[in-house]
Amino acid sequence: APPTATTAAPAEEQILYDYGIRSGDPASHDFNRDLYCGGVASIWSGLLTYSVDFEPIPDWAESWEANADASVWTFNLRPNNGGFSNGDDVTADVFIYSWKRLLNPESAGAYASILFDILNAEEVNTAGADPETLGLKAIDDWTLEVTMVGPRGIFPVIAGYAACFPTHPPSVEEFGDEYTDPNITGQDVISNGAFILKEWVHDVRCTVVKNPNYWDADNIRPETIVNPIIPAEQGLLPYEAGEIDWSVVPLAELPRVQADPVMSKELEKWVEPLIWKILPGTNVAPFDDIRVRRALSHCIDRDRINELINQGGDPAYCLMPPGLFGYMGDDEEIRAIQAFDPEAAMAALVGTPFEGGQNWPTVTMIMRNEPELASPIIAEDIVAQVKDHIGLTIELQIMDFQAFRELQFQNNYELCFIRWYYDYPDPNNGYFDMFYSNKESGKRQAWSNAEFDQLTIDGKEEADPAKRLEIYRKAEIIMQTEVAYIPVVYRNAYDVYKPWVKGVPVNKQGYVIPNGNIYVSMWNTMYIEGREA
Repeated sequence: APPTATTAAPAEEQILYDYGIRSGDPASHDFNRDLYCGGVASIWSGLLTYSVDFEPIPDWAESWEANADASVWTFNLRPNNGGFSNGDDVTADVFIYSWKRLLNPESAGAYASILFDILNAEEVNTAGADPETLGLKAIDDWTLEVTMVGPRGIFPVIAGYAACFPTHPPSVEEFGDEYTDPNITGQDVISNGAFILKEWVHDVRCTVVKNPNYWDADNIRPETIVNPIIPAEQGLLPYEAGEIDWSVVPLAELPRVQADPVMSKELEKWVEPLIWKILPGTNVAPFDDIRVRRALSHCIDRDRINELINQGGDPAYCLMPPGLFGYMGDDEEIRAIQAFDPEAAMAALVGTPFEGGQNWPTVTMIMRNEPELASPIIAEDIVAQVKDHIGLTIELQIMDFQAFRELQFQNNYELCFIRWYYDYPDPNNGYFDMFYSNKESGKRQAWSNAEFDQLTIDGKEEADPAKRLEIYRKAEIIMQTEVAYIPVVYRNAYDVYKPWVKGVPVNKQGYVIPNGNIYVSMWNTMYIEGREA
């Protein structure tokens, strides 16, 4: 693994040439209004952030506590902090302004629902309620009190997520939604993160520099980070040309990298917070019959799929990926429920019209068009395995995102193959957000179970981690026993790092943790030592 951070960076010039932005020119760097802006998240910091093990830790709030039932949370900000890059204070009112802006329907905030656990937040966002009724109160400049709709033990995890980042209120008032483009404002973006956006050359690069006013600035290693905007299809070319200091390795390139005498020594594996899974349409024949669903669930050889995609997906036996709170993949009872077992698959069909693997209709499995993620390879092998083991023919229907989403929310499919990337590192984002059924809209599947629904509410409300784990274990067993979903594989990713790149964060599993949509603090500990000229 790359050397972890030392106590002091060497005197060598600390300019890091990042992997870059591979999704095109950012729409903005305004994460407060648009979580999916594609910009540089590290210029912002919230009340809390996440450790390398995805646990909430202090950021602008140095401490926090709840009342007895976790229905009111109090965050104690660092006093007199002058934390914005222009010296403005990061106060309780900054977060109140920012969260009101996110919830304002006119903002069309891409992830306003992240705050719906706050009292009256959903009503403000969807029903025109007065923003002054929100459960947000500045006790003083450095104390933010947040009143929830009920007990919410989960809220510190939510508060650390990038969708809860603040904005800089005076900049919004002066420049509106364009405030994160220095080309329009004529000045550096005023932000409160570890870094400041110094330069945005559209379609070319975004350059950030260290924010000397960040509360932990003394421990931030790099002085400058250059983020080139690179077409995704360039893959490893910029790394091999020496233009960048580290790179993600496309899975198609992995065998070549592993065989390369130089790059093989620079290679690191990590597990993304992602799972591929199958959702059976429990309201549609033949998958309205639990026996058919159970037969399907025993057909999947997950190890074979992992081999097919160049070790790109460790077998999945539960909803939460390794490294996230709530992972249960080592639980033998849970692993056994949907274990690969072709004999059990055929046995499950006894007494159905499909006994012996006969009389099947042709069924369709919908999926998104994501060839860059190896989704088609995984789906095609699922199709082949199911045909081999129970004789069922599955046709794939590959759809664009919008069409796929519409069909999914209509719960109008026989099978749905879906890649779920965790928004925030908590089981609530899987069990409740994905599978809770007692809601008006946003249901991704027809399956419903009252006991399961209640467990997801209990898990959201409970603050004790051990009790939460037991709650989610019960929920997982219900889901798998009823075959509400079939876990297939997680997603492994691979990076290469030049030998002079030091201080790459590493989690307790020994995997590197690069920046993603959850963890955005990768650069804080990185530094350069012995760069080749």
